[in-house]
Amino acid sequence: MKRVGHYIINIIIACLFFASFWARNTYGNFTGDELFFHLLVPLGGISTQSFASLTTEVFIPGIIIGVIAALIIERYLSKKKKLVNIILFILVFTFALYKINLFTYILNQINESKFIEENYVETKNIKISFPKEKKNLIYIYLESMENTYTNMNNKDTKNLIPTLSKLTTENTSFSHTESQGGALPLNGTAWTAASMVGQTSGLPLKINTSSNGIINLNNFFPNTKTLGDILEENNYRNYLLLGSDSNYGCRKQYFKQHGNYQIYDLNTAIVKKNMTNEDIVWWGFDDDALYEYAKKQLTEIAKKEQPFNYTMLTVDTHFEDGYLAKTCKKKYTDQYSNVINCADTKINNFLNWLKKQDFYEDTVIILVGDHLSMDSDYFKNIPADYQRTIYNVILNSNTKAAKTTNRQYSTLDMFPTTLAALGITIEGDRLALGTNLYSNKKTIIEEKGYKYVSKELDKRSSFYNNNFLAYK
Repeated sequence: MKRVGHYIINIIIACLFFASFWARNTYGNFTGDELFFHLLVPLGGISTQSFASLTTEVFIPGIIIGVIAALIIERYLSKKKKLVNIILFILVFTFALYKINLFTYILNQINESKFIEENYVETKNIKISFPKEKKNLIYIYLESMENTYTNMNNKDTKNLIPTLSKLTTENTSFSHTESQGGALPLNGTAWTAASMVGQTSGLPLKINTSSNGIINLNNFFPNTKTLGDILEENNYRNYLLLGSDSNYGCRKQYFKQHGNYQIYDLNTAIVKKNMTNEDIVWWGFDDDALYEYAKKQLTEIAKKEQPFNYTMLTVDTHFEDGYLAKTCKKKYTDQYSNVINCADTKINNFLNWLKKQDFYEDTVIILVGDHLSMDSDYFKNIPADYQRTIYNVILNSNTKAAKTTNRQYSTLDMFPTTLAALGITIEGDRLALGTNLYSNKKTIIEEKGYKYVSKELDKRSSFYNNNFLAYK
């Protein structure tokens, strides 16, 4: 039994070593907040295909190297194998923490920042005035959609998103350059659930690791007044459509508690017998089905007299390599390029359908990436000095932007900007940490600098922990 235990320990050590490389290569520079968030909230509904590479990149090499290491230790260091295993575990565990940036995260938790406290604008205290004629809102989170896809510099790819690129020249799109560009990435908004919280509340999603409790799902993100809350108070009906399990990442809890969204997800589709468990692909149902459900629901919703907020989240472009549906053309040699290009075609088809609907002219349509793609190996040939940014475009807004180019901003600014796109007036043009991009007011990043804001938001904030997190 001791010998078996020796082999098992070495296999675990080897798997931990390879897992640190797998995590970095798969997720890129993910943060401690993201790691601990997913450890503390439900993971039901996660796509097992996202972890398919674990077998070939972690378990198989881990078992082989672990067994070899155990044999060598037995052969040459048998009298000290317990000590050797302890030393190896400490060294590999320390290396793994370094590889996934946890040392940086720990240091940030030691350092207190008052940045959020000093720059936060309480939404509840701001006067928000709606126009007499209220416009509908269709808000589409495009999974992992970034402006990098316009110029990948690959030998067989040019612009993978021609439709989305054209939309930015014909409509309102905020850019960090003179040409097509977008929002700068900030930690606390870098994964889907966090981005959805950030774009609707103006706050990053952080975790208080000093608390030993579990996140209170019955009071998720308390003391915040969000986009959904504001629209519901003003007679809007809120809807959320997504092709995965909405329980994953507390998305259901957040949108139910902040705006009472009617949610249609994978579970709803199965309950309503629009699909069966055998029909599940990728994370649930793919974007072909998503857009078809959207057409049917919007047709019925538009018949009602109340204004609506219809929010959607696409999924096919999720890492790694995305989901290539049967309807997609294979123009390129790699799958992810084909998936991205196909996503561009699908949004074009959906917009063409929307333009034919009676409610189109009375509806503001916002297309925005949720975050940068986490498919890190896909971007390995991007120049080191290239700034990757998150895509955005706003259609059918009557609001005129003071300036759309050379703006330094993040997805947190989408919260007040979305309201402004609907013709809503915001006293002071600031909500939470977000700034109305239609206005002349500088964003926090423009005032303080991108690196400084990023650095401060990474640190522990007692103000944030005490006001926006609830634990059991």
